Amino acid sequence: MNQTLPLIFNPIAGGSGQRKLRQALQALENEGASVEVLSTSRAGSATSLARQAAAKGVRRLLVAGGDGTINEVINGLAGSETELAIIPTGTANVLALELGVPSEIAAACRLARESASTRIDLGRAGRRYFTLMAGVGFDALVINNVNPALKRSIHRAAFPVMGLLTFLQADLPLLTVRCREYESEGYFVIVANSRYYGGKFGPTPEASMIDGRLDVCVLKGKSLQEMLNFWLAALRKNQVDTARADYFQADEVEIICPAGQPVPVQTDGEIIGELPLKVTVVPSALRVCAGRELNN
Repeated sequence: MNQTLPLIFNPIAGGSGQRKLRQALQALENEGASVEVLSTSRAGSATSLARQAAAKGVRRLLVAGGDGTINEVINGLAGSETELAIIPTGTANVLALELGVPSEIAAACRLARESASTRIDLGRAGRRYFTLMAGVGFDALVINNVNPALKRSIHRAAFPVMGLLTFLQADLPLLTVRCREYESEGYFVIVANSRYYGGKFGPTPEASMIDGRLDVCVLKGKSLQEMLNFWLAALRKNQVDTARADYFQADEVEIICPAGQPVPVQTDGEIIGELPLKVTVVPSALRVCAGRELNN
């Protein structure tokens, strides 16, 4: 690939992004690549930049960032032939982990230049595409409550700290989840396209990005013990305890709060709105560069 490679970068993303960008540019230059850095300027600009690249027929688009920046980019690339190549520079790089993209910057740059692409499914929550998951209720409250300064200072540890505070303060309403084959009720819902959640947590261990289905996990209780047991099992990537949570697959689900309370929704770690919500799978909607073979 000898053409100039466009690279989208979020200059205010978490982690040591600026330093890692410099490393990436040096690694790409050492391999003889010509790179055009496209810096984001505001929320949504990564989507606009990606959509423009797809409209121009760009073959491969590099993204140096974390999952939030990547989520914006895929919302500009969904359904196009432009390939996404990830250089993981964010606080969390869950999609990179799922795709087998190396955390070491030079190795990630080599993969971005040399690998073939493969197609993956995307989820769509309302009008918003996601690669990893949509979370409804508890986790979205945590994300909404995390102070950016706290996230910058203690990085990933900000989420368990805020998770405990949110649990102690929030009154989680009962949610209803419906699909054609099944109906469930619970206090926290994950609709996943990926095995991984936040880092190496695996509350949906059977999920695949190429099977044309979404994996749905519904936590049925809301006590502190039930919540802790759920996340400990997710950390170990255990099979879901069906006494504690419902786990099923669907290509479309609807989630509502019968009590009518405002319940936030997040996709790939970014708040996108509130219930009610319809979530669907869009098979083979995105081309990505992966470092491993994806399992069906």
